[in-house]
Amino acid sequence: MKIEILLRRAGEWCKGAARGLWEALSRRFWMKLLSLLLAILLWNYVISSNTSITRTKTLTGLSGYVTGQSTLNTYRLALVSDPAELLTGVTVQLDVAQSQYSQASADTVQVMLDLSSVRTAGTQQVPLRATSSYGRVTGILPESIPLEFEALDSRLIPVNVEISGEQSAQRWYSVSRTNPTSITVSGAASVVRSIAQARVYADVTGQNSSYWRAEPFVLLDSEDNEIPQTQLNCSVTSVTTTVDVYPTKELPISTAIENVVTGRVADGYTITDVSIQPESITVAANQSLLDGISELQIEPVDVEGQSQSVVSRASIATLSDFRNVSAEQVYVTVTIAEEDASEWIGNNVLTFVGKADDLRLDWLRSDIQVRVTGPKSVVAALQESGVPITVDLTGLGAGEHSCPLIFPEENYPNITFEPETPEITVTLTEADED
Repeated sequence: MKIEILLRRAGEWCKGAARGLWEALSRRFWMKLLSLLLAILLWNYVISSNTSITRTKTLTGLSGYVTGQSTLNTYRLALVSDPAELLTGVTVQLDVAQSQYSQASADTVQVMLDLSSVRTAGTQQVPLRATSSYGRVTGILPESIPLEFEALDSRLIPVNVEISGEQSAQRWYSVSRTNPTSITVSGAASVVRSIAQARVYADVTGQNSSYWRAEPFVLLDSEDNEIPQTQLNCSVTSVTTTVDVYPTKELPISTAIENVVTGRVADGYTITDVSIQPESITVAANQSLLDGISELQIEPVDVEGQSQSVVSRASIATLSDFRNVSAEQVYVTVTIAEEDASEWIGNNVLTFVGKADDLRLDWLRSDIQVRVTGPKSVVAALQESGVPITVDLTGLGAGEHSCPLIFPEENYPNITFEPETPEITVTLTEADED
């Protein structure tokens, strides 16, 4: 009983105490809330005004840049390769005031590769440095980068221009002027020595008339491999090129004898043919000039006193206003042959072949007239000796036969034989008949 009484009294006391506390809090609630807010603001002020309260912040993936290049030049040194790839992915650790923690970022940190400490050629460990607009740099990774340095060298490199892009078949393109024609390149000795040329690619796509333009260039070695320019100093950054663009026309070359040869061939000889290779030439000029030309001529070939065919090179008789010709010389063949003569020859020699041994041949022995046409000297020789004529009796038996006259055409390829009568009549009889 006593325990129950004690418990009941304790419960009543707790209820009374809670009721009294609630009444006290209810009467002063807004004052307590205001005090809490003031305490929070006071705490924030203390944190923001006290720079001794700091936090560590790590920034990763930063990129750096190179400084101290002028010092490197002073000691006549140069980087062999570009360190740009090694200056990515850098990590920087900062000790930042609590109030500036959110402001410190990759944009407020600068990473530098300082070359001012390098004094000699070879592979050197070059330290990285970093600065921050907020906080203090306490660490950087990597701390240094191994780089190779060589003696500084300088050379004059020739500039070559190459036509590139889509070229029209009806246009001729040519680089007429380059400014400058060479450039000075400075850098690591081994790199500079490997440079063979500076090449400019002149893109003529869509160009229908001459133009000039400043073009970039690339540096190439002897095998046309491109050499990066990032660690090289060039005297210019572009090259001005003037490109001539003119319409073209294919023109035949005149083969008229009066346009091809000069002089007279030997007496008794004549020009029978003229051929020129190539037969046509492509020229470039202003359109108005091309419209007024239908053929080209050559500088005439001298055939004075010639009795044999002449093969010679001849120059195109070009006009001064032509901008280009596809070939300046051609091969000319002047065929010279003896003049032809045509004579009737009667003292000809007949030869009979193929007669059987048991047969006797009879024929009317009279002059066989043959008109011979061909070179004079050959006709004259045949006129003196007579034309050798063959009559083939192979397979013929006794009786009267008409046999064709066979002329030695294979021995006289330039001669034509026209007999007065193409056949003769022969009589074959048995050899024992009287």
